[in-house]
Amino acid sequence: MAPRPGHRSIRVDGSGKPFLQGYRCGACGAVVPEPTMACRACADRTPPAPFKSPETGRLWTWTVVQRSYPGIAVPFVSAVVDLDGGLTLKGTVVGVEPAQLRQSLPLRLVYDDAGGGTDKDGAPWIGFHFTVAGEA
Repeated sequence: MAPRPGHRSIRVDGSGKPFLQGYRCGACGAVVPEPTMACRACADRTPPAPFKSPETGRLWTWTVVQRSYPGIAVPFVSAVVDLDGGLTLKGTVVGVEPAQLRQSLPLRLVYDDAGGGTDKDGAPWIGFHFTVAGEA
């Protein structure tokens, strides 16, 4: 069964490989995560064009979550990441100690199985998290 995107910016190509899609205004270059009828930044009436987003970026801000719902392991790092193509996403950073985090830390998006969840037909959901990329 084909995997299903678990986030509005995730798309799945014909071979089942996930990728991130954003939308860029041709007039001002503003980037948004979903299609719109006009640019939210400059009000140009031409719909922003879809583009395949890079999956690398930089840490903008974060928090270390110490309390969560039952069954969710804590602590974990919830972060806002500015991707190199202009999209900004919220996600979890894994594989790094909270003390190592700093603004502009290079990160890479990694697709995952969205916690093992499936839709009503049994198709797996595709999610993502971030890991440190390059020089930490």
